[in-house]
Amino acid sequence: MKSIEFINKLGLVDLISEMHQQLRQQTMLRINEQLPSALSEMEVYMLSLVEHQALSVSEAARYMNISRQAAHKHVQRLVAQHWLTLTTSETNRRDKLITLTPQGHDVAEHIQAVKAEVEQELQKQIGAEQYRLLKENFQRYLAAE
Repeated sequence: MKSIEFINKLGLVDLISEMHQQLRQQTMLRINEQLPSALSEMEVYMLSLVEHQALSVSEAARYMNISRQAAHKHVQRLVAQHWLTLTTSETNRRDKLITLTPQGHDVAEHIQAVKAEVEQELQKQIGAEQYRLLKENFQRYLAAE
C-alpha cells in the first residue's frame, strides 16, 4: 500500500497510472485464478478485442500497439490453448483472421465478468454518481482524440 503522502504528491496523470496499475493487477489475478493456464495482459487484451468481431493479426497489433510479430506470438499461444483460431481472409489472402473458439468465448465471458466485478467494487467505493461522472469524462476525453 502506498503512503498518503506519496499519493497526495501525485499529479492527475500519475494518479490515473497508479489506479490503472492497481485495477489491472486485481483484474489479472482474478482472471488467472480460475483458468487452467495463466494469461498475460496482452493475451487478455487479444481475447477481449476479438470477442465481438474477427480481426486480422495486423489489425490486432495496431489496436494493441505492438508489432505484428508480437501479436502473432500471442495468437499462437492462444491457438495452442484452443481459445483462438486463425483462418485466411477471403478478401486478402495474406491476412490471417483471428476468431474465438467456443472455449475462447467461455474464457472471454469469464474475463468480462471479472472486469464487471472489479468495476462494481470501484463503483461501491466511490459511489454511483462519482463512478458515472468518471466514466463519462473518460469517454468524452477519449472520443475527442
